[in-house]
Amino acid sequence: MAEPITLTEVKEYLRIDSEEEDTLLAGLILAAKEHCEAYLQAALPSEVPTPVKQALLILTGHFYEQRAGEDIPKVVYVLLSPYRAHLW
Repeated sequence: MAEPITLTEVKEYLRIDSEEEDTLLAGLILAAKEHCEAYLQAALPSEVPTPVKQALLILTGHFYEQRAGEDIPKVVYVLLSPYRAHLW
């Protein structure tokens, strides 16, 4: 099954040309996906709306650039909120 964002998309977003960080980026993509799924309370399909894809790119970039554990940018949650499953 294809992922909602690819390594190529992330590398373009982060402007990374080399292959040296591919393993790290693949792990960060997975971490971002799992974080978004936890927030959305639903599994992400391979095709997601543009705002969800943007949230994944921003979050992956954040994990890459802020390795000391800084707070996640609020824009991630703004982009994801309309797609969140509300279970009562």
